[in-house]
Amino acid sequence: MLHSFPPHATGVVSQSSVGLASSSRTPRAAPLRTALLSGALLLGTRGCRALPLWAARHRRGFRSLPRRLAARRAAAAADVHADVDRLLVRFFHKRRDAELWKQIEQTLQQLAERCKLGAIVDAEDLAEELVQLRKMTGYQTDLRAFTKSLQRLETAGICELKTFLGPVFAWALRLALALPELFCDGLPLLRQRQEGEVFLTRRQCAALLVASLLGVIPDYQGQCQHNRPHMPGFDMSYLMKEEGEKILCLLSYLKQISSADDCFLDEVVSFSRRVQDAEQVTEAFWANLQVPLTEARVAEGLIECSAGNLQADFANYRLGGGALHCGKVQEEIRFITCPECIVGMLLCEPMLENEAIFIVGTQQYSSYRGYGDSFRFAAPAEPAAEGRDVASSGQDSLGRRGPHLVAMDALQHPGDWQYEKDGILRELVKAYTAALGDLSESAGQRQQGFATGNWGCGVFGGDPQL
Repeated sequence: MLHSFPPHATGVVSQSSVGLASSSRTPRAAPLRTALLSGALLLGTRGCRALPLWAARHRRGFRSLPRRLAARRAAAAADVHADVDRLLVRFFHKRRDAELWKQIEQTLQQLAERCKLGAIVDAEDLAEELVQLRKMTGYQTDLRAFTKSLQRLETAGICELKTFLGPVFAWALRLALALPELFCDGLPLLRQRQEGEVFLTRRQCAALLVASLLGVIPDYQGQCQHNRPHMPGFDMSYLMKEEGEKILCLLSYLKQISSADDCFLDEVVSFSRRVQDAEQVTEAFWANLQVPLTEARVAEGLIECSAGNLQADFANYRLGGGALHCGKVQEEIRFITCPECIVGMLLCEPMLENEAIFIVGTQQYSSYRGYGDSFRFAAPAEPAAEGRDVASSGQDSLGRRGPHLVAMDALQHPGDWQYEKDGILRELVKAYTAALGDLSESAGQRQQGFATGNWGCGVFGGDPQL
């Protein structure tokens, strides 16, 4: 793991010189002259602007990238957006699906009452109830991994099966029933080419995750509307069929969040997209910089343990990558052990080459061991219990308490192209955009450095020496 720390001296560069014409924020630290790509770190001009809660503000800042680069993702870059100023996540309780939502609502109420009365007696009983519910909304109904994971609750140290089938799942069902109240004004998307932020409480994040688990939110096809780019996906069907260890992480999350107090549930998690004008961060920009490299440290340990630093998510350009499928590497593990991150997969269109996505305020609910095929759920991490004791500790002025993550996607299997000018400039623009930090970083203590590692040098095939 590498840490980068801002300089203690001068070196502030004006907005015009670093190409930030689309933003009114004031830079506070000097940009780095060069970057150690594919596993190094980059400190750029850091700064931010606070936005009010529930706002999704957009600033257009996209310019076309070099032809050779644009061709690599022509489908995403050439997408024609609908002539709609703000697209929203689809819910069944909205007008066009009102009748279906009435049926869902009745089924959820009946199941919640059965859970409350202790009428759901074993894992197979609950799985059968969910099969009927998921048939209603067109989701797949093979829940073999979900059923087996329920049977492992006690040995995994999460809770007794009776507790989960009773009060825990009854709470989850009531939360799903509250979707119309929790999202009465809709839920805006974070679209390509537009800077914006979405702020959600932990309660709202939990409601969305429960809705996906139950299958009571429109599926992938339902969300890919208005000719939008393919979304990352928010369907847990594959996990419920095949991925028992990931399901244990989600069950651990549900147990903890169901017993959390209102102070913890009212804390805020934010999702934001930063867009950098790539034509202003060109080869000439890097060649003309006269600012020295800042301090860097190499440390053993995990990125998620680097408190107080901006933490890199080695992302797929579709946020979350294979988190809801078979992926079990850096990004997927971070998302499944910190399930609030998964909500971003519902909100965020794929990243373009000059974009980065920031997630602030998530907590880790499961510890784990292994990596890749050896990944295993280890034990609950219990941040909600800590939250009850120090509910306001470390919160920023927007109610966020937790790490600052930045999703930054490296070139995928670039081969020799990664050594050419366009390939190097592409990685520089991406890393520079990520290093600028969350759009509302000024709401709390500034992140000291940038914790990263061999970015893009695993399954993506980048050269760690570059």
